[in-house]
Amino acid sequence: MEKLLKRGMFLFLVLMLTVLLIPNSAEIVEASEHEDRFGGTMNIAQKMAVSHLDSDNSTDWLITSMMNHVYEGLFEFDENLEAQPHLAKDYEITDEGRKYVVELREGVLFHNGDEMTSDDVIASFNRWLEVNGAGSTVAPYFKEIERVDDYNLNFIFEEPYAPFINILASPVSNQKFVVRHQDIIEEFGSDVITEHIGTGPYKYVDWIPDRNLRLERFEDYQPSPLEPSYYSGERIPYIENVVYEFITEPTVRVSGVQTGQFDFAEEVPTDQFEMFEANPDIEPVVIYPDQMAMFIMNNAKHPFNNKYARQAMVYALDLEELGYSMIGNPEFWRLEASLHEEGNPWHSSRAGEGIYNNYDPEKAEELLEKAGYDGTPLVILSGQDDRVERQGAIAIKDQLEKIGVEVELQLFDRPTVVERRAREDGWNIHLSTFSKIVPDPQIHQGWTGTNKWILNWDDEYSAQMDEIFARMMVETDYEARYEIVEEFYDFMWETVPYFNMLDFSRLNIVNSSVQNFQEAWQPFFWNIWFE
Repeated sequence: MEKLLKRGMFLFLVLMLTVLLIPNSAEIVEASEHEDRFGGTMNIAQKMAVSHLDSDNSTDWLITSMMNHVYEGLFEFDENLEAQPHLAKDYEITDEGRKYVVELREGVLFHNGDEMTSDDVIASFNRWLEVNGAGSTVAPYFKEIERVDDYNLNFIFEEPYAPFINILASPVSNQKFVVRHQDIIEEFGSDVITEHIGTGPYKYVDWIPDRNLRLERFEDYQPSPLEPSYYSGERIPYIENVVYEFITEPTVRVSGVQTGQFDFAEEVPTDQFEMFEANPDIEPVVIYPDQMAMFIMNNAKHPFNNKYARQAMVYALDLEELGYSMIGNPEFWRLEASLHEEGNPWHSSRAGEGIYNNYDPEKAEELLEKAGYDGTPLVILSGQDDRVERQGAIAIKDQLEKIGVEVELQLFDRPTVVERRAREDGWNIHLSTFSKIVPDPQIHQGWTGTNKWILNWDDEYSAQMDEIFARMMVETDYEARYEIVEEFYDFMWETVPYFNMLDFSRLNIVNSSVQNFQEAWQPFFWNIWFE
């Protein structure tokens, strides 16, 4: 009898344990559905190659776009362009804006299995201050970073620094702060990193320059607990492998998606939009807001070391004609002087009043004469593997020659352009595309002011611009800060170190078998799966 009781009790315990361990039917169905989503290779046709994969050490946004899958930030932007904690768990601003108290998520693993701690953040942040464009903008105002323990840090400034979180999360190239493994920082220092260990949903496999980049799912990835929204929140690597192929010819990218060679193609011709819409196997993806086509001048060299010569360039360009030459379909471009799109709280409706989109060749000639332009040929440096930059450079050359300016056109592949534009000599004009997704006006400080980005601007006017940004930086009241932003726009269009010619939207295409793909300025491939 006693044996029967013991056996009965044993069976009862086994039964109870089994009930506790077996999920209910809803959980079984959910697990089964998610199981079906895992697997496959995402083959991506990228429009051009990159020179390396270190986003801190380059202004090339394509590096950031790809390596977003490998590295993550303390903060990431959601679909409303609000910075949300990502590798950070929470934060608090104290001491009247001078101190940012940040708590890290626990249990976040690097691709080598090590847990991320404050030490990795500190090493990455110190390198960011030294090497990254946005970091060098922050550095003069930064005092110190305090390690409280493995998961808590204090970022301390000399004075209030209003845009800090937005700058850390900035999706703009050479600005975003990402956390790298401390050992990698110690090994490479400020040199270009060639060994990549991040915390992202995908880990680095290999990179063949001018050919491809291969990533694979990180099986031990620890996603954010927040709801997925743009770059913030939960990231699930359903896809097993992500492969970027560098394909410079648009027709090859298009045919690759049509034949199934590629699942996604970046920047395809907009004049084929209706054809893509009619194809049930292809989903066209129009990005908005997207990009700005920038006219960049070398402010250190004659004639653009004179503001009147820079003003002359605005009057010399027929922007509508440029829109058709650079983009084509008018549904994909619009004229806009403000560096923030309409609806953005920092948009300015008065930006460029009286000068922007005011085509006046005679006025341009007068201003060039006022600047003492001596007829030296102007060198336009632009990309040959980017349709917008190539077509824009050719069209600008034609328009400038109409007012008697001799122009030399230099078109190169992307790595060569990036290398040559970093020099102070050898070029006068450069075309570049900037992100329109700019959540804070302080981010423009990384491009605008004394010796910022590639402008080589260093005179009394650049010093005045520095002072405007210095006041913008410490002002925490929106209304007061907006007045300073308007002042920035007024002074920018008076001195014209560079200017936005027009806004445009790129057209990407994705295979219809790809599920849950989200439109984004920099495409991402987590949270998607194949049908």
